[in-house]
Amino acid sequence: MREQITVSQYIIRFLESKGITWIPGVPGGTILPLYESLVESNIEHVLARHEQGAGFLAQGRARSTGQVSAVFVSSGPGVANLITAVADAQRDSVPLLVFSGQVPLALMGTDAFQELPTMDIVSPIVKKVYQIKNPNQIIKTLEEAYHLAGSGKKGPVWIDLPKDIQTQTINQSFTHLDFDSQKIELMAESEILEEEVVGGDIVWFLQEFKSSIEGSRFPLLYLGGGAKKEYLRLREFVSRFQIPAVTTLMGLGIFEKDDPMNLGMMGMHGTVASNEALGVCDLLIAIGVRFDDRATGAIEKFCNQAKIIHVDIDAHEIGKNKSVHLSLQKDISEIMPFLIEEEFSIHNENALAQIKTWKEIPESHPIKDLLLDLSSVLPKGDHYILTDVGQHQMWVAQYFPFSKPNSWITSGGQGTMGFGLPTAIGVALSHKEANVYCFSGDGSIMMNLQELSTLREQNLNVKIILINNQHLGLVRQQQDLFYGSKHSGSKFHFHPDFSLLCQSFGIGYSEWDWSLGTKELSRFLEKKGPAMIEVRIPASWGVYPFVPGGKSNQEYILDPMITTT
Repeated sequence: MREQITVSQYIIRFLESKGITWIPGVPGGTILPLYESLVESNIEHVLARHEQGAGFLAQGRARSTGQVSAVFVSSGPGVANLITAVADAQRDSVPLLVFSGQVPLALMGTDAFQELPTMDIVSPIVKKVYQIKNPNQIIKTLEEAYHLAGSGKKGPVWIDLPKDIQTQTINQSFTHLDFDSQKIELMAESEILEEEVVGGDIVWFLQEFKSSIEGSRFPLLYLGGGAKKEYLRLREFVSRFQIPAVTTLMGLGIFEKDDPMNLGMMGMHGTVASNEALGVCDLLIAIGVRFDDRATGAIEKFCNQAKIIHVDIDAHEIGKNKSVHLSLQKDISEIMPFLIEEEFSIHNENALAQIKTWKEIPESHPIKDLLLDLSSVLPKGDHYILTDVGQHQMWVAQYFPFSKPNSWITSGGQGTMGFGLPTAIGVALSHKEANVYCFSGDGSIMMNLQELSTLREQNLNVKIILINNQHLGLVRQQQDLFYGSKHSGSKFHFHPDFSLLCQSFGIGYSEWDWSLGTKELSRFLEKKGPAMIEVRIPASWGVYPFVPGGKSNQEYILDPMITTT
């Protein structure tokens, strides 16, 4: 029997065919036809309490699985509320398919109720935005959009759906929906949108790479989020040839914390060893990175003594912020066999001796002991560590012993406060048996606090570790360092009782006095289900090292409480 279906029914069946089992969203009038079709499917809808929260829930699935995830919102304020989460996804290369409702075609451009020019607003923060004006357009659009979101440099793709279009019948009847065959037909055309070659001769590139690394006396790897999927072979490479490496915030976990070749995170709050090495290396091998300002410091002073090799999947990133001497636009997986199988003659003994000296410079902090104590009592099994944005984020990045990169999830390029809680919910929904830990601050947690309702409703195994200093800590720290300790707008003069707050949401709560040890904490963490652990710390604690804006990575400030003698 041949079947005719509507646009909204086709969308839902397409998403089912891609293995999507749950979709977050917030419904409204202009997206209700899609919600009507959703009821007929096996896909679970997760009702977020705010569209930004819905976007971060979708990010939780995408970031933890690597798969394209979907989110539904209505027009007008629904679109506007979602923008922060989509901008965050764009900057960190997170694959999302966004479906937004829109007023009917006849009302577009009339300032109708809850109308916004969605395409104009979102086009700078997505890989591509589509507006469906003909029901038959949806077949090609979905395949192309899904492919774009999940290929090359991944990112969000937006589909805007006028309400009347959603209910119209596609001018084609189906005996069955063969999405795979349609994908084959559309693949070549969609790939054209991504095609741009930089340094395309890979054989020549590898010859130059070998010559450069063997002629170097201080080679240094600079690895970011784009290199994470090859972390096992990268560990083998640096161990075999004793080549030191630094990572960005997004590249943490590529190397184990105690790996002698791991110099740690670089940049504004990077380790002394990593930032000093960047100042004197003579060859910088950058893979899967953007040369962003938080990592490089003053770009005009960054690695000026080094020959720079850049490998990245995105041609637009090569040479964008920093001129390079040798480049290749490729996925890292295409060069890993060469790195592993080739024999390199490396002569960097003096560099390795210098690194040992830098690692002896004290960088300890009371929060380090707190985090290590906490990590020591985490229940066994798969786990994910997430953070919001602020001092707690940097402390976790500096001190937490990540075992692998995919267990570490944070907001990098946008630095979005409010990221942690809803993203942790999305991770927990995608990994029901895993333990999910979300570090947040008393400032960040308030940004998407409403999603505690979603957490309790889903009854997920998410533990929130709330670091409470009653301030916007990183703002206060900068005011102390650079603005004469004029604390304008950085202190909270009223603070909620988080114990009562958790009680009102039906979520477990415990205040941990970490100076008394971990026995009670361990018992609390072993209980399944959602809970919050509050840890109070002094507002005077800062994040160090600290590279001031406009300075080179070697012009860092060390913690004034720590002596280096």
